[in-house]
Amino acid sequence: MKGKVLSIICALGILTVSCSDFLDSKSQDEVIPKTTKDFRELLLGSGYPNPTNEHPVAITSYMDDDLDCDVNNSSAGADYTKSIFAVYTWQPDAERYESTVVSPELASTPYYAMFERIKGCNAVLDYVDEAVGSQQEKDQIKAEALAVRALFYFWLVNLYGEPYTENPQSLGVPLKLSSSVEEVSIARSTVEKVYEQILADLNKSAALLGEDSRVTTDYRINRPTVEILLSRVYLYMGNWQKAVEAATEAIRIGGELTNLTAIEKADANFVCTQYSSQEVTWMYGGSVSTFKIESGLNMSTELRTAYGENDRRMDLYYSYDASRGEYYNNKPSSTNDAPKSAIRMSEAYLNRAEAYVLWENKTTEALADLNKLRRNRITGYQDVAISDPDLLLKEIRLERRLELTLEGHRWLDLRRYGMPSIKHTWLPGVGMALQTYVLKEKDPMYTLPLPESVIGANPALTQNASAYEPERKAE
Repeated sequence: MKGKVLSIICALGILTVSCSDFLDSKSQDEVIPKTTKDFRELLLGSGYPNPTNEHPVAITSYMDDDLDCDVNNSSAGADYTKSIFAVYTWQPDAERYESTVVSPELASTPYYAMFERIKGCNAVLDYVDEAVGSQQEKDQIKAEALAVRALFYFWLVNLYGEPYTENPQSLGVPLKLSSSVEEVSIARSTVEKVYEQILADLNKSAALLGEDSRVTTDYRINRPTVEILLSRVYLYMGNWQKAVEAATEAIRIGGELTNLTAIEKADANFVCTQYSSQEVTWMYGGSVSTFKIESGLNMSTELRTAYGENDRRMDLYYSYDASRGEYYNNKPSSTNDAPKSAIRMSEAYLNRAEAYVLWENKTTEALADLNKLRRNRITGYQDVAISDPDLLLKEIRLERRLELTLEGHRWLDLRRYGMPSIKHTWLPGVGMALQTYVLKEKDPMYTLPLPESVIGANPALTQNASAYEPERKAE
């Protein structure tokens, strides 16, 4: 085992990861994982999302309808703004905007970076049973590796495969489930097959974690988080009953919602994606993005005006620049080496509420979840009564947008909502005419092209149709 694991470690490049003491050892024997503690460190350093990198779906924050051009910003036409033009306007060569979010090298594309992390999870799963340690410790490590691998595959298939509810037989991504180094290229599995693997991993993870797994504050995944992820996956598949069951289990064993209305406005230390918020079940990885004032882009007017006057999310989720009269995102932790993204109990309530409506029009149950969330967000909120399922679904999805902004959900939600047409305005430079770019309904660019560098490295891959779209022009 030692030789195999050592070669895997070297291939992963984890000998330079500073978070693991054992990886800093000088002798060859000392860099070989032997104990369950070693494997926990291996998983943290090479499997879990990297906290110093941007979120795997950061690219999508420039593509959804929560962002738009700040026409009063003097940064319009600046180098940063120009560098995200291709993504912001849904160009077929969008992957080349990697000069800001990722670099043009193969190893820096979101696709490749996520598969590198999957490789780390696979290495742990392949060899942890041979480690020195208790079976309980081994099961815990396997459970974490399975859940993290499932999450990476969820992100991958929702970036590069068509939405499950649109075409489950379309091509998703390759399924690589072992750490073995093979010369044979691997073709893409269908979206349906990828989802089946995601569910298999999450359900096995939940079983291994067991009833005693509760929320921790050590950046390790846990059973409440796995149940939230299961509810998310079932929601994306249109399996409403299973989504309700998983969300209900998450709520049963997870934390309570944070009552934002009880937090002082002067509390500058509150961050909704940190463990200091009782509803956070897991902190992980880097931030998705922020509304960067210096970018010439900002929160869309549609999103900003959707928050009510007494909605505490406006002063607790965002910061305000009085000089420009603009809000910008303030969710990520200020600690550079700490995870900045999170999974929160609010998602469980939103997943369940939406699934209730779509599963036999259970409006009473759905409305209870919606009202509970709003009571914890809006000062002086009075419960509403909505009996129309269509109207209630619209309100739940609006609440989801307001609650989970810039946490990696909106673009993926738009895809599963049927891929509606959206518009972005673009200001090429100060004093120049404003332009409008359109992503039409069910546009091929709702499924991103595979990076050309990845296609070149794996000839078995088939490119998505979006790669062959013509250059998108302003209207």
